[in-house]
Amino acid sequence: MACRVTPIKTSYAGLLAAATLLACATEALELDPPVIKEVMIIGTKEANLKLSGSGVRIDADELKKHAYSDLNQLVSAVPGVYVREEDGFGLRPNIGIRGATSDRSQKITLMEDGVLIGPAPYSAPAAYYITNASRVFALEVLKGPSAIKSGPHTVGGAINLVTRPVPTDNMAEIDLTAGSDGYKKFAGAAAYVHGDVGILIEGLQYSSDGFKRLDDGGDTGFERNDINLKVRWKPQTKLQQTLTLKLGFADEDADETYLGLADSDFAIDPLRRYPASQLDRFQSEHRQIHIRHSMTLENGLDVNTKLYLNEFDRSWNKFSGFMDESGRPKAQDVLRNPGGFVSAYQTLAGIKDSTVGDPTRGLPDLTLDITDNYREYRSQGVQFDLSHRASFWGLDHQIDVGFRYHEDQVRRRHQQRSYLMRSAQLVSDGIERPYKTNNFAHTDAIAVSVSNQISWADLTINVGVRHEDISGSVDNFIEGTSIASDQSITAPGFGAHLQVTETIGVLAGVYVGFSPAGPGKSGADAEESTNFEYGVRYSTPTLSGEVIAFHSDYDNLLGRCRYSDSDCDNGQEYNGGMVEVSGIEFLGEVEFAISDTWLLTSKLNYTYSDSEFEESFFSQFSQWGLVDKGDELPYIPKHVGRWQVALEGDRWSLDLALKYQHEMREEPGTGDIGSGLHTDSLTVLDIAVSRVVNDDLELKLLLRNAADKTAIVSHRPYGARPNQPRTLLAQVKYRF
Repeated sequence: MACRVTPIKTSYAGLLAAATLLACATEALELDPPVIKEVMIIGTKEANLKLSGSGVRIDADELKKHAYSDLNQLVSAVPGVYVREEDGFGLRPNIGIRGATSDRSQKITLMEDGVLIGPAPYSAPAAYYITNASRVFALEVLKGPSAIKSGPHTVGGAINLVTRPVPTDNMAEIDLTAGSDGYKKFAGAAAYVHGDVGILIEGLQYSSDGFKRLDDGGDTGFERNDINLKVRWKPQTKLQQTLTLKLGFADEDADETYLGLADSDFAIDPLRRYPASQLDRFQSEHRQIHIRHSMTLENGLDVNTKLYLNEFDRSWNKFSGFMDESGRPKAQDVLRNPGGFVSAYQTLAGIKDSTVGDPTRGLPDLTLDITDNYREYRSQGVQFDLSHRASFWGLDHQIDVGFRYHEDQVRRRHQQRSYLMRSAQLVSDGIERPYKTNNFAHTDAIAVSVSNQISWADLTINVGVRHEDISGSVDNFIEGTSIASDQSITAPGFGAHLQVTETIGVLAGVYVGFSPAGPGKSGADAEESTNFEYGVRYSTPTLSGEVIAFHSDYDNLLGRCRYSDSDCDNGQEYNGGMVEVSGIEFLGEVEFAISDTWLLTSKLNYTYSDSEFEESFFSQFSQWGLVDKGDELPYIPKHVGRWQVALEGDRWSLDLALKYQHEMREEPGTGDIGSGLHTDSLTVLDIAVSRVVNDDLELKLLLRNAADKTAIVSHRPYGARPNQPRTLLAQVKYRF
């Protein structure tokens, strides 16, 4: 029987109707991105020692200790992962893995419950939407050869955000949190189970007044809402099977901006915002429908089928520069050198009114460009996964075969508007402006993966390959052009693990990494790399850990221009030639009982990274510019680490998390990072104190950035940006 996936015109009605096709779909075989079934964070379980690649899973008990609502904070517990802060709340995380750029998390595969969750992972991989961290029930990070199963971006790795499953019993709980800067969070969940059917509904609302201060006293906060429904049907039949329907809606209203500060102003007041950003506002809606059917046949064959639809609409009205197209000062240049662009700087800061250009009088045009960046995204597809365990030729095999058909699209309409600064207030000049951007991008992708994990005595070998065929197009309605492109990649991978003793195991792996170019390719080729890893694991009941070295050899590094970049067109892609990235990851845990009721746990993760361009060139991509052979890549910190110490008793617990990230270059270079554009090193201490009053009630006090350390965490998009200052939160959780 053949099943066909077609574009869905009416989203919910169309995909709900598709549920009737499951009788057809479940006769096929499905690709489901790999889900790590064992806790792999430290290796305290026996299965962890036998993994032939890198992977970490952090479960709910660990995630709830600090109750982070910021995905940047969640991933800090994983070695090989680093972030670039932007807004201080993690509203738009910038996450990188093993050298893959962190810019908008566009070089890693992001999933929710094993399904691609980025708005348009192929057509526009910048992750302007990601699952709310407060909904994350478990965090899975795949690195090394195992990442090739999760494409399309396999150079660094993949992140799977696992949401709460439908419970097996009735339950209800609420989570109330309040604290600094008007922070409020309400989260609730309720489940009802009757016979073969279980229903889970979750609601989340959280907001903040913001920690930054506009000169005119305007808003700098945000509000997010999230509601999700899961329905699980598990019939009592001879054939083990489960059908799950997930519906979700989320929205956001945030007074967020691209505009930062000049370094001199940051030194005086890092939490200030210029009046030029007073109209900046991000609004979005996200809708999802996911249908999953899983079954186990009598011969032990596991079959999973997934249908999914994600829709995301956003409008970001924000300061984008100055209107004068001829010799206008760029916002980046003004903030880097305010003394060289005095009039422009004073206009941004509301010190001076805008001048309207008059060449005869030598007056620059300092009319401000405030553009509404409106975009509509949609992604949909079907995944099939077949997993089978068998023994033949004297060896144990786990064979995984997968298939995914995916299509996504993005419609961009960026309406330019012009404003004048008048007495520190933005006033429209009343001139109608044309669209700055008006285009439509679409991509179809077919992915197939095959892997075989072979076990013999103390040796485990994993051999796999991923193949993708990608077809895309871009219609530019301003220029009246249409460009189509096709890409094809075959990416093999190999990993091996040898259990040397009961407590020590060694691993090694090699695989081809891939990150596709955008539709139309914009004159750039897809990013490809050859990646290596090798390491050792150690595990005893009280002490465990691993040390893994990695090396990535890029053939053609890929960079994408965004509006925050200068001297390049938005969406244009560039190749950076050959690049090498190497590093070492360490992860360790020790735990022991200090009494009959108290347990002490200490966890440490650390990553060292080194990067190097292998050739000299000049690029219009502003994050590269003039590159000399041997220059280090931007936004890769040499040192990242996190040390967590927890003291847990029957009713009380104290958890300390000390996080460090080394300064980062923001442009290629060698030698002293401080001599060029860079971020600051930052050390942050988080403290969590919990009191379990009874089986139903838990109280928690959370102190974030306890020492109130402030640093420049980025100069992009425009100007210096701070991390979140000291924040005190109180949480009450009650279970009915």
